[in-house]
Amino acid sequence: MTFHPARSRWFWTVVLVSSLVVPSLGQAAQTTPPDITTKVKVVKVVKKGTSLQVIPSKVQVHQKAEIVVWVTDGVSLKIEFKKTNPFPDLMCPGGQFCGALLPTNAPPGLYDYKVTVDGIVVDPNVEVVK
Repeated sequence: MTFHPARSRWFWTVVLVSSLVVPSLGQAAQTTPPDITTKVKVVKVVKKGTSLQVIPSKVQVHQKAEIVVWVTDGVSLKIEFKKTNPFPDLMCPGGQFCGALLPTNAPPGLYDYKVTVDGIVVDPNVEVVK
């Protein structure tokens, strides 16, 4: 059997995402029955020299139905939401994968955030839709 490091990285990303989805379903079960239709949206943060590209630049999240995870080809990743936003900051030093934005009750709207990878910053946004 041949070991492919690039494939292994994506395997562990899927494992981490799966481990976040299961607890989020458990939290939802406290107020409503678990919904197995929860979808995972992946945001890629790609380093290009001294700049970052976020793909997609605006991610749409359906209320109570989807979560978001961020992955990067950099070394450290940090997601910061403006203090007026209903979302917590996510810090993932030493990792290429950053936690999840769990299904939200946030009102529909556009929420700006800041992504920092290895000291490089970009300002995309999350749109919550019904």
